Formats: sequence, structure tokens, C-alpha cells
Amino acid sequence: MMIRLIPLLPLALLAGCNELPSEDEGGTIGYDRPAEIAPQLELSTEINDLSDRSALAAFAGRYGVSAADCDPDNRYMTEYIEVADVGFAYRGELNTLHSIDSDTRFTFSSSDGARETLAFADGDLLRWPDDRARRTVYQRCR
Repeated sequence: MMIRLIPLLPLALLAGCNELPSEDEGGTIGYDRPAEIAPQLELSTEINDLSDRSALAAFAGRYGVSAADCDPDNRYMTEYIEVADVGFAYRGELNTLHSIDSDTRFTFSSSDGARETLAFADGDLLRWPDDRARRTVYQRCR
């Protein structure tokens, strides 16, 4: 007789549980307040006209720090940037055009919302991802 009562024990325990209050009754499931899952992103209030991207398209191509970076057969040198009229790719991540600051200076945004500026001067690409004083100079690959 004792053996037959053991399978019914979990059902008896569940029957004693109370239901959680609904959200209308002031209860939540699992949290007392909303969780901070992701940081709040600041929305831009400025409107950037990106319809004419010909200034950036004039600089389209591959830029490298050294001649070895420009060799597409060299798998070990990865310090190069591919520029297109919609943005630039660096180490597999696409940064899309955010604003056209001048005919030679452009601001881009990455998938995480970070901003980065590229400027072009005398055939070189100047890159600085933040407010650091040091910048990386890339030369156009031939």
C-alpha cells in the first residue's frame, strides 16, 4: 500500500501551492522592478542627409597600414580597412555611415552604437575611434 502512495506525493505537493498574483493585482513574475538588461541608448535628434554619398564613394577601396596589409593573399596581416559608399569594414565588422562632416571627413557608427571618424588627406586615411590624440594612418592599396 505504501508503494502506491509514493507516485501520488508530487501531485499532493502541487495541490498545496498558491497561484502568483497577476500583474493587475500588483504582482510580477520573477522581478520586483524592471531589470536593466541593456544600457539606454541615446537617440540622435539630428537628421543627417545621406542621400548623396559621392564624397565617400570617391575614397572607396582598401587601405592598409603596411604593404603587407594590402596583399589579399597574406592571411596574417589584418590591419586594413575596406571603404565603400555605405560605410567601412574593419576586421569583419561593418561600420555604417552616420554623418558626412565634410568632403573628406566622415563619422560612422558600429553595431553597438559607438562612433568613429575617418578623414582622408593626400591619399591617406586617418582613423581615430575615440578622443585619443594618436591616430592610425592607412595608405591606399594599389
